[in-house]
Amino acid sequence: MGLFDFLSLNKKAPDLTPAYTAIMAQARKPDHYGAGGVPDSFDGRFDMLAAHVHLVLRRLRSAGVARDDIGQALFDIFFRDMDQAMREAGVGDLGVGKRIRKMAEAYYGRAAAYDEALGKEAPATQNADMVAALSAVLTRNLYPDSADDVGVADDAKMQALSAYLLALESDLAQVSVDEILAGQLFEAAQ
Repeated sequence: MGLFDFLSLNKKAPDLTPAYTAIMAQARKPDHYGAGGVPDSFDGRFDMLAAHVHLVLRRLRSAGVARDDIGQALFDIFFRDMDQAMREAGVGDLGVGKRIRKMAEAYYGRAAAYDEALGKEAPATQNADMVAALSAVLTRNLYPDSADDVGVADDAKMQALSAYLLALESDLAQVSVDEILAGQLFEAAQ
């Protein structure tokens, strides 16, 4: 198995295009960016998309399907999209591979940090400690060069973003795998 085999389509997996399209639409909602606390940049959009994908993967894991063809297909489509986005942004073929590898490492690091903040089991039961822990993770990821600078990442915005993600995870707990496949993930969060 090669390093970038995830960029090829898994023939056994169901079509996750509707699910991924819904995840992307939710992650790209304008109120997350700028005044919402997330930098409106490639990295900020990657972080929001990674957080949303991870919450859906946590939901799939709680349903017992995160590590099968469905979970893998979602991960694969996410990184195929990132590959395409970099190519459209003008990153050359030689640079895409290195950046995808770094993005995969970044995703796994973020996923581990989210799981540490949220707990291993989904859905997490929201409390002040969890909001604070998730807020610290988001601040570190969204503002990596300035996480220690009090004024850069508005703590209230990060706490609001944390509360949103926790509420979203709670909403996702009510969504069936069939609804996820159909792209009906976020109706309660609309």
